[in-house]
Amino acid sequence: MFIDQRTTRFFRVYGLVFFFALLTACSEPSQEPSQETQPTRTQANKQSANYHQSADIRTISPSMSYDIERAYIGKVVSKQLTSLSFEYAGKVAKVYVDSGDLVSKGQLLAEFDIELLSIQRQAIVATIEQFRARAELNRLNLSRINNLSTKGYSSKQAVDELEAEKTIINADISRQQANIASIEYQISHAKLHAPFAAVISSRTVAEGENFSPNQNAFNLIQQADHEVSVGVPIKVASQLIVGQTLSVTLNKQTLTGQILAIGKQVHQVSRTIELRLSLKQTSTFYNGQLAQVNIEQRVEQAGFWLPLSALTDGIRGQWNVYQVTATPHDLLTISATTVEVKYTTLDAAYITGLPLVTHEVIASGVHRYVPRQVVKRASEAIKQVVSTGHIL
Repeated sequence: MFIDQRTTRFFRVYGLVFFFALLTACSEPSQEPSQETQPTRTQANKQSANYHQSADIRTISPSMSYDIERAYIGKVVSKQLTSLSFEYAGKVAKVYVDSGDLVSKGQLLAEFDIELLSIQRQAIVATIEQFRARAELNRLNLSRINNLSTKGYSSKQAVDELEAEKTIINADISRQQANIASIEYQISHAKLHAPFAAVISSRTVAEGENFSPNQNAFNLIQQADHEVSVGVPIKVASQLIVGQTLSVTLNKQTLTGQILAIGKQVHQVSRTIELRLSLKQTSTFYNGQLAQVNIEQRVEQAGFWLPLSALTDGIRGQWNVYQVTATPHDLLTISATTVEVKYTTLDAAYITGLPLVTHEVIASGVHRYVPRQVVKRASEAIKQVVSTGHIL
């Protein structure tokens, strides 16, 4: 028991000594850095103060105008589009083509049954022969009456009656000849022929059908000489001329179209002027197919082309560019200038708001810079910004 108390007292004393030794070590002042390390830190701070970021500086030159490419949607129309129909009623005997068939000029498409017309023609021919027989009898009677009249054995009235009968018979013959001409015309037009080389877009007639004159038999679309019809605003139409070539996008292909005519009537609904363009390339087109007509408009306004990457956000939704001004030691100071964006392409913007002189601006990485910052020019050569804005 006595031994345990002495052991406990010993550990208490030993703990107090260790505690006071630890406090003494913590309260000692830190040693001063050696003279060897001090110059190294000073040199590092000096080097940090002389460091300047590199910037992609480009030169922009003023331009007096810029071109805007507008796209207008039109449609492909065939130069020849017609609906074919028989001229008179009848029974369809044969149909030789169907929808989608290509036909040549003069090709037989369908025909009527002409049996009834042939019978009517025979009846009219027989009637004409009958009238001609009566005319011959009238001629003979008139000849006898004239002989008797010269001898005083016939009256003047008999002669007049025969002369009138002769006139009536001749008129009947002429009427029947007109009837037979009408029958022959119907027979010759009982066959429907293609008026030009085309494709049958639709067929609405069938064999054995009793056809009426107001019914369409075929719709034909010519396969050549397609045109594009498109409506454009009046201001755009006033800047175009007949014969001018425009770019036409059709079936994801870029074609060339030449202006055939510029309309003079404003559409009542769209308030546009119709343009007709001929397609120089020969390809497969479909009537009513949509086409995109691209028209470039020149806007006369002074400004600058610069890359989109040179623009940065300003206050209240405005746009800024970072101009640079030369300072001693080949350094540049950044200043922010508010500009107005007039037109943009995929990679460039046309701006106004700068004096019409040559400027140097930061072309890329503008998020890394702030106004009044001092930068140096990048080691790569400065690239001149093109004036068109399409290729940079």
